[in-house]
Amino acid sequence: MSEEFYEKALDDILVANKLSQNSGNDYIFNKTIYYIAQNKIYLGQYEDANKELIICLKFFKENLNSTKSLGKNYEMYYIYSLMSLIDSNTKLGKFTANKSLLKEAFNYLKDNQLPQYIPYFISSEGTNAYYSKDYDTAIAKLSEAIRLYNDQWDHNTEVFYLGLSYWNTGKKKLAIKYLEEIDKHYDKTKKLDPQFRSAYEILIKYYNSTGNTAKQLEYINKLMFLDRSYEKNYKYLYQRIVKEYDTKKLVAEKNRIENTLETQRIIFIAVFLILVGGFLFFGLQIYREKQNYKKRFDEIFAQQSDAKHLDEVKPTPDSADYEDQQKTDYEFYNKIAGLNPLFVENILKQLEIFENENKYLDTQISQKSLSEELGTNSTYFSKIINTYKGKNFALYISDLRLNYIIDHLKSDVKYLNMDVKELAAIAGFSSAENFSANFSRKFDLKPSVFIKMMKDKLKPEHS
Repeated sequence: MSEEFYEKALDDILVANKLSQNSGNDYIFNKTIYYIAQNKIYLGQYEDANKELIICLKFFKENLNSTKSLGKNYEMYYIYSLMSLIDSNTKLGKFTANKSLLKEAFNYLKDNQLPQYIPYFISSEGTNAYYSKDYDTAIAKLSEAIRLYNDQWDHNTEVFYLGLSYWNTGKKKLAIKYLEEIDKHYDKTKKLDPQFRSAYEILIKYYNSTGNTAKQLEYINKLMFLDRSYEKNYKYLYQRIVKEYDTKKLVAEKNRIENTLETQRIIFIAVFLILVGGFLFFGLQIYREKQNYKKRFDEIFAQQSDAKHLDEVKPTPDSADYEDQQKTDYEFYNKIAGLNPLFVENILKQLEIFENENKYLDTQISQKSLSEELGTNSTYFSKIINTYKGKNFALYISDLRLNYIIDHLKSDVKYLNMDVKELAAIAGFSSAENFSANFSRKFDLKPSVFIKMMKDKLKPEHS
């Protein structure tokens, strides 16, 4: 994790989690839960992290009076878990829950003479106040924490939230000084936690308002470089970062600023070309969309025919290749590190029955309920779905439902006379809007358009 290989770190932590559970090492097991939570916090999965932290905090708290042995420090992980739980509560807006947790933390540190940890919880009070929009309290607490720290760390969290707090109170020049400290840290280390990304958005906005295009362009270039880094190294994290600027907006803004440094004549030409290009682009898009309707309609039929052909032409096993087949099956079910292939095979076979019996039409089905029904937990089940179905659980269920309703629309005329709301209910979707959105995602065609084209296709047969 310190080297920023977060996916690899999580894989290793999950292996350690399973091994410690099998060996009955409760200390290591709960320690891995803590690190799983840290990884989820970094990914912005605060709700999931919150649940993990409650589990490990309870364990370390209950064992505070246990006799310490080599390699075990219940107290340290109790404090760390408490700190992280408060932080995740803050991000989730659970400010009331944090009141009792902060009181518990300060009482414990005082009773056990652990003053070195006090600034961290004062800082937690500050971030809690910031998210509560009590910016004056946030500034006071964060400043106090910085004064009390007695270590070598940069404490960028406090600097960042001080900058945001001053920005929200209208003290923009002071806010910029703090946020530029975040930039200095990035220049020095070439690393930046994604949670500090918005510092650059504010710096861009500020220097745009002052007319300092050179500074604005500098920070835009840095932010674009950071975004490319996030996208390359944390693909699954990248989509979770909330941004005021997406990549396209940054490119457009960058081009705009660079053009302002050229002559007025070049600016007018560039604007003219952009407008012409825009009209041509949208005109072409409209034309392509019309052509695409028929193409997508034909493709849906072709996909169905291919699927039926594959179901009918199933190869007969050759006894001479039995050992090779066994090896192939083992390799097929051994794609997920830390999961027994036999366990994976069992889950996939149960999923096949689940699909064949159309149980996905149940509107109450969820990842949690189905994983419990199949005898596993949500985490392992999610890995199996993603690895072997090539999509997350929500898309997996939606696609099964869509295939079901498409088959009925093709084979039974009465379904073509139903409205979208009725079709959505039959397929197990919660609403017509949800059904339409997923239909368009999967088939690149609106359900109303497909039904109209299906009716047109059947007209010669019924005339």
